[in-house]
Amino acid sequence: MRKFAVSVMLFAGLVLAFSAAAQLLPEAQQPAARAESSQPLSQQQQMGLWIGKAAQAWQDKDTENWVAATEKLHELRPFNQDFMRHLVEGNAELGHLDKAFEMMLSMQQQGLTVDWDSIDAVEPLREHRLYDYLNDLMTQAGQPFGNAETWSTLPAEHAMPEALALDADSGRMFAGTVQQGLILVSDDDGKSWKRFASPETVDGLTSVFGMAVDAERDHLWVATGKVGQFQGKKKDEAANSALLRLDLKSGKLQKSYPVSVGSGRNLLGSLVVAADGRVFAADTQSPVIYRLDPDADEVALYFGHPNLTSLRGMALNADDSLLYVSDYELGIMVIDATGGQQAWQLAIPDELNAGGIDGLFWWDNHLVVIQNAIAPQRLMRLTLGRDGLGVTSIAPLAAALEEFDTPTFGVMDGPDLYFLAASHWQHVDGKGKPVDDLPDVPIMKVDVSEARDQPASEELLERARQSQAASAAAEKEGGQD
Repeated sequence: MRKFAVSVMLFAGLVLAFSAAAQLLPEAQQPAARAESSQPLSQQQQMGLWIGKAAQAWQDKDTENWVAATEKLHELRPFNQDFMRHLVEGNAELGHLDKAFEMMLSMQQQGLTVDWDSIDAVEPLREHRLYDYLNDLMTQAGQPFGNAETWSTLPAEHAMPEALALDADSGRMFAGTVQQGLILVSDDDGKSWKRFASPETVDGLTSVFGMAVDAERDHLWVATGKVGQFQGKKKDEAANSALLRLDLKSGKLQKSYPVSVGSGRNLLGSLVVAADGRVFAADTQSPVIYRLDPDADEVALYFGHPNLTSLRGMALNADDSLLYVSDYELGIMVIDATGGQQAWQLAIPDELNAGGIDGLFWWDNHLVVIQNAIAPQRLMRLTLGRDGLGVTSIAPLAAALEEFDTPTFGVMDGPDLYFLAASHWQHVDGKGKPVDDLPDVPIMKVDVSEARDQPASEELLERARQSQAASAAAEKEGGQD
């Protein structure tokens, strides 16, 4: 049995992450120096500080301090499944079984799955009935679920597809790729694909990260930017990242709106278009949100906050008054889209883990999310309250399907969500070269109206509490379950 249950690979990564984060900060603001000053640390600096402490505790084989540091990391990143799992392991090793079971129960209620039977560190938990109960439920959570079906397939030759957009009037689906910077368009209801635009036909087009159709104005909006995986022709004078407006029919460039040039640290990702023609785009690197008003000559900074980490999906509500933005680590933000500069963290029930959201979509007072940084990878539908600021119930749409290999983004057509069920990011290196055979990428379709809301089961919670209490009582009395 392992005496110190920490993955070597995880904490090697933590050490590297801490070093990289520290290098990004001015010397006077390094976590070690700032910790002794009277100035409060930012969340980023706190993360660097506690990652460093966790890594040092791992090197020293100091389980108690490793758990203490991981608890701080969990407070800062409550949806991070690795931190949650390691708190179960560490508390089990320390003999803090109540804390270990409490975290395990929280993970189970959030629908997460872990192969606990393969983890030696939780051996002390296996003496209790609650372990079997929760372990069985978490194993079931990892079973394939959902009625999603494959609508079309993007051949592997179109490497690293990352964006979808739909022209509902014509029925054409557009797909954008990172490696070659191609925009493909579907023929025959997804049975075949042809080129619509490329770096050879559109000046400034590089890797495609986001697209949106404005059918009323015959525009196809494209978020593009330079990354190491792009293997197309590069032009030094081209913008580092830009919004491009293409003609929806011909694919010709109408106008380019650069965000940064040269070595600017910007990369536009997802975008969304309001009914009046306003475009909102998320910068995955800064991270901030830009807005482009109709007839404006350049994009304008709209919203940013120092605590944001990595912005991904975006969605507007029915009247375009609220902008929903997913932060990969922190969950979903709600931003006033009317110009009021107000923002809120979307209120969610304890039973929802809102981490690792890539795709985010609006449908009939619901949000639909694609989560690929938790296990199982899944699609969920979230019912919103009247004010749109909180989730009242959740419903699973699909999880752990055989086709899922890091599902990413998609597009809504009424109640139907079309989405990329797989990604090539994990199959290529930093220069976009394949490290194994690239698979074809299925574009799947799911009717989000068919899901059934599943609010927290009080009966299930009560059964788990009773089992936990029985185990605790048995342990106190020195008995064995």
